Amino acid sequence: MSWPLVKLRDCCEVVGGATPKREVPEYWDSPDVPWVTPKDVSDLASPTLEDAPEYISVVGFKSCSTSMLPKGSVLVTSRAPIGNIAIAGRDLCTNQGFKSLIPGKSVDGLYLYYCMKHSSQRLQALGNGATFKEVSKKIVEEFEIPLPPLLEQKRIAAILDKADAIRRKRQQAIKLADDFLRAVFLDMFGDPVTNPKGWEVRAIDELCLEIVDCVNRTAPTVDYLTPYKMIRTTNVRNYTLDTENVRYVDEETYRSWVRRLTPEVGDIVFTREAPAGEAAVIRTNEKIFLGQRTMHFRPDHTTVSSDYLLFELMGSGVKSQINKMHAGSTVTHLSVPECKKFKIRVPPIELQKRFESIKNTVLKVQKTGVAASDTSLFESVSQKAFSGQL
Repeated sequence: MSWPLVKLRDCCEVVGGATPKREVPEYWDSPDVPWVTPKDVSDLASPTLEDAPEYISVVGFKSCSTSMLPKGSVLVTSRAPIGNIAIAGRDLCTNQGFKSLIPGKSVDGLYLYYCMKHSSQRLQALGNGATFKEVSKKIVEEFEIPLPPLLEQKRIAAILDKADAIRRKRQQAIKLADDFLRAVFLDMFGDPVTNPKGWEVRAIDELCLEIVDCVNRTAPTVDYLTPYKMIRTTNVRNYTLDTENVRYVDEETYRSWVRRLTPEVGDIVFTREAPAGEAAVIRTNEKIFLGQRTMHFRPDHTTVSSDYLLFELMGSGVKSQINKMHAGSTVTHLSVPECKKFKIRVPPIELQKRFESIKNTVLKVQKTGVAASDTSLFESVSQKAFSGQL
């Protein structure tokens, strides 16, 4: 069964936001009105945004064209980035980076939340703009979603909420494992900034067999699935490489973009911008290639292990070096020569491998403990729900 498609304007009120003038002090630093920006909904542990990190005054609220959204509204970011979704846990307002939804009587708010999350990539594809992509209020109003009867919406939302809770539990387990491994790394090798154990320090280009920049132009993508996946900066987060939420290219483009170096298991992807300083080890044999603003490191495993180098790149030592390179800059953009200058501690390879062994054991235990809570479960249930198969 497939559900009827309904334009958002016909089942919701689409509401934008605005920002009071920053140069007027009385508009800010007030406990009056919660005010939300897209970054506030970028990494929530649950569907609901309970509060805002920043408030504006009543005078500031009245000075601009932002609107008060009632509790239960679905917050939808419309730029920088497009398609982050949350539920308002209280009455609040937003800046201009939202086109939020106030559900009508025929729409269940939790269903709408999951439906918009499921549709976020489709919404992103409608973005326009040269400097950054944005979707207009008209585009959001014309956006169509499947809308079954209200009772069916509630049933679907309840099932998806349970599946999403499992997914969130898995994410929490991953975070705990990451925190533990960072603590082990610090204990084994000491503080990266002060280097209290006196390890030898060398430039990263002395520790790698290859260091290659990405092709500095956007690869032409296709709108169908292929084996060839583009890794963008958004796919490199928290020590992990995401190869699922990617864009695809044809074989000819892939061959052209990997002509200098084909990614292999054990190589490291590093972001030079948006944001700078994220890194992940390649652990897949999939045909991936680097998108813009990324770097490709191939460690010399006789001197440095991939996992040790990853934790060094993501640690406070390299972050401190980046901050010194770009003191005073509002946006950090690392050049290729700068990335080759990173100073890396080089403890004995045997000790590095011992850390790698501990990491593998922790991840194995973690995987066993959350095997039934794979993210793919939520994605599979979501796909069925909005195609009328649940």
